[in-house]
This record gives sequence, C-alpha cells and structure tokens, in this order.
Amino acid sequence: MRYSKLFGKTKHEVPCDSNSKNAELLTKGGFIDKLSSGIYSFLPLGLRVLKKINEIIREEMDAIDGQEILMPALHPIDIWKTTGRDITMNDIFYKTKAGEKEFVFGPSHEETVTPLVKKFVQSYKDLPLSVYQLQTKFRNEPRAKSGLLRGREFGMKDMYSFHTSEEDLDNYYKKAIEAYLNVYRRAGVEAYVLEASGGAFSDKYSHEFSIITDAGEDTMILCKNCKFAQNLEIAEGKYENPSSNEEEKPLEKVEIERGKSVSDNAKAHNVDDWRILKSVVYMIEDEGPIGVLIRGDFKVNEDKLQRYFKKKLRPLTSDELEKYGLIEGFISPIGENGQQIETIEFVGDNSIKEMKNFVTGANKINVDWKGANIGRDFQVKDFADFVAVGTSFKCPKCDHELTEEKAVEAGNIFKLGTKFSEAFDLKYTDSDGVKKTVIMGCYGIGNTRLLGTIVEASHDENGIIWPKSVAPYLVNIIRLGDEAEVTTMTEKIYKSLLEKNIDTLLDDRDIRAGEKFKDADLIGIPLRIVISKRTIGENSVEWKERTSTESHNVKIEDLIEKIIEFANK
Repeated sequence: MRYSKLFGKTKHEVPCDSNSKNAELLTKGGFIDKLSSGIYSFLPLGLRVLKKINEIIREEMDAIDGQEILMPALHPIDIWKTTGRDITMNDIFYKTKAGEKEFVFGPSHEETVTPLVKKFVQSYKDLPLSVYQLQTKFRNEPRAKSGLLRGREFGMKDMYSFHTSEEDLDNYYKKAIEAYLNVYRRAGVEAYVLEASGGAFSDKYSHEFSIITDAGEDTMILCKNCKFAQNLEIAEGKYENPSSNEEEKPLEKVEIERGKSVSDNAKAHNVDDWRILKSVVYMIEDEGPIGVLIRGDFKVNEDKLQRYFKKKLRPLTSDELEKYGLIEGFISPIGENGQQIETIEFVGDNSIKEMKNFVTGANKINVDWKGANIGRDFQVKDFADFVAVGTSFKCPKCDHELTEEKAVEAGNIFKLGTKFSEAFDLKYTDSDGVKKTVIMGCYGIGNTRLLGTIVEASHDENGIIWPKSVAPYLVNIIRLGDEAEVTTMTEKIYKSLLEKNIDTLLDDRDIRAGEKFKDADLIGIPLRIVISKRTIGENSVEWKERTSTESHNVKIEDLIEKIIEFANK
C-alpha cells in the first residue's frame, strides 16, 4: 500500500466528541470513523488490524475443535419469547417489523444456536460439539462511550459448546480458558482470568478476561505477587480480627455529641474505625427491610448481598428509616433500652463474627453503646461474606497485599447448563436409549472491543504502539526526497519486502519529513525505515522501532534479512 492512495488519512486535531484514547487515536490515525454514538466504520487500516485479530481468534478456537458458522443477525422475536428474554433484555433490543411479524437485531445468539443444533443432534455420538461465529451484535447501549469499548453495534466471537455431562463441559471449559489466554497473549496484551458473578440471581460463576488499563470501567482486585485476580463483585480477601482475643466488657450507654459518619463516631469515642459496628439497612424486593452489620472500616458489597438474598434490593430512604424507628447515623441492632430492636432483623458480615466490644448507636440522636457484643447484647440471623474487598485486604492465596486495578473486560465465558436446551427441548439419546438434556457452555470475545483495548493498553503521547501480531503493517517505509536514486532504491526495497510477503506501507507523499514522522508515530506501525539521499550516500537506511526512542543505520544489503528476523522474534 502506498500512503498516497490510502483511503482514510491521519487527522491531527482531536475529535471533539472523543472521550477515550482509543477513540481519539484510532480516529486521528485513520483507522475508524464515527457514524453515530457507539457506531463506527472501519477504514482500511482498522480493518487490517481487525482481520488479524479475527485470524488469531479463529486459529485458537479451531485448535479446541470449534467449527466456524455464521448465523443471522436478524431474529424473529418468537425465539426470544421461548426463553423469556424478550422481556428481560427488552431494553437493549433494536426491533423492526415485516408486516405483522416482529424481529430483533441479535444482541446475542443463544436463542439462535440452540434450535439450530437441535436439528443436527440426536445421539450421544453427536456430542460433544462446539460451534462459533464472528458476527455483528446490536445492543441499545444507554451509555455508548469510550470508542470501541462500549458500542451499540460491535463485533463479537461467540462460541457455544454442547455436552452430555457436567464433567465433559468442565474439561472443555478449561481448554477454552487456555485458548482465550493464547488469544490475548498473541494479540500482545496480558489478560487476567477473573472469577466473576454469573448474574444477580444465579449461584453459578463465570470467568472474565480482563486487561489492565486506565480506561477500564471495571475494578479488578489483584495480587501482584501470585497474579491471583478477582472481580470486585465477588472478591474475597484475608483480614485481621483485632479484637477477637479480648474479654467481653459490660454494655455501657454513652451520651455524646457527634456527626453521623463512621469516622465521626470513631473520633468521638477515640477508637479505630474497625471498632465501630456499622449498620446499613436495605429494602428487599417483595420482602421488606434487612439490616446488614459490618466493621466500620469495611463497606458492604451490594452484589454479594443481592446474590445472598436472590432478590433486588436498595438502601432505605430517610423517610423509610424513620418509619422503622431508625435514626440515620445512629442505627444499631440495640435500642435505647439496651434490648434488641424488633422492627427489623439483622444479618452480619463474617468480619464481625469473631470480634468483641463494638461501639454502636442506640437508635437515638447522640446516644451510643460501648462494649456491644454479639450473642449477649444482640442477635444476628445469619453470617455471610458481604464485604467489599479493597487494598486493606490480603491475598487469600499467598497473604500478600491486594491492589485495585482499573481493567477492561475483553472476554467472558460461562457454563450455561441446561437453561437454553430445556427451553428449546434440546435432548440427545444416551447409550441406553434414554433421552437426556444437553448441557451447554458459551464463550465470548468482543473482537472490536479487543482492538480498542489494545490501543488503550499500548500507546504513548505520540500515538498507537501496535504489537507486531496485529499491526496493520509491519514496516513503514518513509521516502524523503524525490531524487532519482532515492526513488529507485525505495521502490527496490519496497518490492523486495512485498516479494517476501512482509506487510509494508510506503509513505510516498510529497510532504515535509516532520509530518511523515508524526504520522508514523500516530499510526504506530512497529518498524520505520527512512530512505533519503543522506542514507543512500552511506549505503544504508535509518532503522527505528516504534517501541524505541533511538534510531540507527542498517546497511542496505543486510536490510531484508534483518526485517525478516525482526518479524519472527
């Protein structure tokens, strides 16, 4: 490709609506063009990168016996009604009609692939089976932003596996994890495998593949020592129980003026935050209020709480607190009379289970209790893990400190079980002639999202730094000057590289050297080769790698061999 003929040139002004580095750099570099919020065209440079990402994905899915198919993007609404997701996913549907028949543009393909496989699977001999596609998805994302990271139309590789047993699914699931890690490694980024929630109302877990970047909207809890990573929603960590060995003190009422926060309480009583028994009250859908007790220096993880109750919930309003006789900032399981209150029940986080001698409110303004102890002074209905893990916790694997990292979720895999196969009556006949339900798994990688994530993870102040494996071109030849000897040598080197099947972009434009160098840094091709009258006079070219600030000369007779070595290392 000659730059003079390339469709989609660089722009050096920042797009006015750019709100992320990937949106800014990919647009300025001529990789993508925004049509509407969350909807982009891929220009030649961007499409070359996307094709290389897709090829890596294909090779790794094929390696674990995935077979590529292509399913329709347009779905009759009836198949979504079969699973009930016409209601639960209604907010993100793009819908259309043909006469009286209603269709949706596919946000996912479980409802399509399951009846498809049903047509071809009858016996246990037809299983296991795994099929995948690279397809466009459509979701009415209410917060389309961050360029390719959160789009309304986006690319995805979605794979679905079908099994006769949980054991067979487990074995394939492990292979899929390794295949995914291979995809990210080959694409030039480091991904962490996170155990994550399978949904607010499911006991099952999924696994996410997250890449650290400041653009991330997710929080990853990471141990840098052993590389153990967790999603914040379900993260667990170790902590000390500093008062567990104390003798129980008598319950003592204290009248004291203080603010409503935990730190105000701790300061007023001259104790550490962990000594405060914090009470947070939630309204559980269709049930009523519940109090959650936790150490004052910890926070409640509402995702954990919601999974525990398997119901939607929200914090009580000030008016609702007053209705149940609870005073904001002084909420406690113990009333002013020293007895447990009866208006609500309490559950406790495991962090308070072994601790003693708490300071807590008395459900009255400026009245507290000191020496409050579980069992003697108040009862807890149940204990569970409700804590939001953060940097004050230690790794449950190796005891080193945990850190919080911003990350982008670049893939997700999940054991579907029989949810969709039961909905579509997908069964097989086992070796004894008994009909049984097929067990399913699903595996997704957002390929366009991965492209944007690579840019977020690999750039500097001058532009993109593409890993060699996905770069639009490996070599960027820059010709300086139009002297005959410069033009002749440039064409010779260019032709030699093409003959060796080395992806090469030739910048043959009649513009200043500084502009060419600036564009080269912006589009981020791994190797820049400069040919000028000066370098030819030295029988050499200037060699500069995008990852380096230094350049050096390479003899022309050694150039092709060195580029081949660079490509292969």
